[in-house]
Amino acid sequence: MTKDRSTAVVITARNAAKTAARAVSSALRQDVVREVVFIDDASTDFTSDVAASEDDGSGRLKIIRLNDNVGPSRARNIAIAASASPFICILDADDYMAPRRLESLFEAAGSDNWDLVADDLYFASEEDPAAVYDRLLEDGTQTPLKLDLNRFIAANVPRKDRYRREFGFLKPIIRRSFLEAHRLRYDERLRLGEDFVLYIECLLQGAMFRVVAACGYFAIERRDSLSSLHRTDDVEALSVALGELHEKMPTPATQAAFRQVMDFTRNNLAFRKMLDAKRRDGLYGFIREAAKAPASLPFVARSILDAKSSAARKALSDVWKTR
Repeated sequence: MTKDRSTAVVITARNAAKTAARAVSSALRQDVVREVVFIDDASTDFTSDVAASEDDGSGRLKIIRLNDNVGPSRARNIAIAASASPFICILDADDYMAPRRLESLFEAAGSDNWDLVADDLYFASEEDPAAVYDRLLEDGTQTPLKLDLNRFIAANVPRKDRYRREFGFLKPIIRRSFLEAHRLRYDERLRLGEDFVLYIECLLQGAMFRVVAACGYFAIERRDSLSSLHRTDDVEALSVALGELHEKMPTPATQAAFRQVMDFTRNNLAFRKMLDAKRRDGLYGFIREAAKAPASLPFVARSILDAKSSAARKALSDVWKTR
């Protein structure tokens, strides 16, 4: 069994005054947590004050305020450098952990034969954060499961029938010694997909990645969260990073599987560029940009139809609620 389970929980936040208290308090409730490093990434609200209000006097909470917005990857690297515990766990500022989530994760992991261990996620809404409406793992998934490179990539190919089930959402406990041995940190170019890219880098270095049944990580869907407000530049940076990772894939099979992830991101990037052009130059701008990416047009058409269908369903729902 793992002897020293001391864990540093890393929370990075920007304008998260509504949720910072919940995230911090849930981290401090974990018995194995020796450090909670909270990075306020140049917030313009009272995020830091709200986080500080949850200090339990144990000396475990460290708040670092940044003057410039550096993004989640750089902020997490700052937090990792400011901590010393042998294990690291990322907690998004929107989310929270149930009591004993980390203790349960260590117990479910069993032996020391792992470098990353994650649990199934509970998805809940901002309106009712305690009500679980979905989980990450598909029904019938046997746990514990070992994630190798092939399985992880396959689990991150977006599918229309599998909303929010990509394994890049996982929030594992990570062994610091593994990161140090392979000189791994978050890619500071990224404000999108940074977890996915780090996990791929770990697996390429031979990481033992285990996934167990849900222990109590609540991923909250918020309409105004940072993950829903990505810029075109963010998607472009991810596309570049994925292209670099593709060159590292060890076999033709992993290259082919990874290309599906790359294609989705490239199609998404092309669509965003079309929308940007439409905002600048109207329909002519959209058509001009579309002509540059003909291979992405089926994706664009499906995305437009899906958006219109979703808007129509919401309108009907709103009408029904008013009756």
